[in-house]
Amino acid sequence: MGHAAPTLLPRLAAAWPASRPADQDARFRAFREGPFVANFLRQAPMERFWLSDLRRFCLFLHLLRESDRMRDAQAGRIAFAPAAARSQLSLARLAQLLEMAHATGDFERRRDPRDARQYVVEPSARAFDLLDRLVEDFHESAPALIGRRVSATMARGRAAQRRFIDVTLQFLGGLDLEDRGVGSLSYMLAMLDLHLHSPLATTDLIRREAERMHVTPVTIRNLLRRAEQRGMIRRDGRMLSLSEHGVRRVRVGMDAFEALAARLLAPQAIPDRAAAWRDAPRPEGRPGGYRADRPGGPPRPAAPAAWS
Repeated sequence: MGHAAPTLLPRLAAAWPASRPADQDARFRAFREGPFVANFLRQAPMERFWLSDLRRFCLFLHLLRESDRMRDAQAGRIAFAPAAARSQLSLARLAQLLEMAHATGDFERRRDPRDARQYVVEPSARAFDLLDRLVEDFHESAPALIGRRVSATMARGRAAQRRFIDVTLQFLGGLDLEDRGVGSLSYMLAMLDLHLHSPLATTDLIRREAERMHVTPVTIRNLLRRAEQRGMIRRDGRMLSLSEHGVRRVRVGMDAFEALAARLLAPQAIPDRAAAWRDAPRPEGRPGGYRADRPGGPPRPAAPAAWS
């Protein structure tokens, strides 16, 4: 499911007991067709802008986390370098996206009166509406991944929103989203779909994925070509399936995502070794996800370190 840190996702996956492959595949098929994933494929302008690209999604979550509402009325500051590193964006692209977010009314941007070099960025009501929907849909769809029922109250309130943002940013921080060849949402979903439904005829897969993800057939062909170059897929005549290497990589991603769901929905059920993933090293110069260990204060990023 895309290039990831060689140690981060396996470490996260180890924090949650492994499932039998057949059971796991069935659960992921249901989750893939559920409302949470559907949000990322919607063609409404706001969803298409913020959710179709995982780097923009990181920025969206980061801006929400720094808002007055998430910091108990204490305005956060958007320092460009840390925000760009957390979102795996260039400084120029970050500045462009902030301008666009302000122009569309998704976020309000103004100079910080405490420091003219900084910005205060506050989400609009519809930005929080989108966050509310993501959190609610995740709590509706994800319990099937971990085989546990979850109280509906867990999806409500700022605590649930903070928890969703913090854990999701930690997860996304372990993916190489800067590699547009294999770090895109389309690539990850295409590899997951091929795993869950293979073998598939090449033409059928291209048509199916293009329709489901609202992209062109050329985009899917390019994704498959990049996957083949990286040894992720194999051909048997007209039929496509994942290679052994591809299956291993997708399994690691699925295990890690199950662990993410468990951290959000059933944190008491995760073994203590999950703490090792929470404090895992991140790529040098790239902050990890937020750690919600200082209630009422600004979040503290995990210390960056080189990956092995």
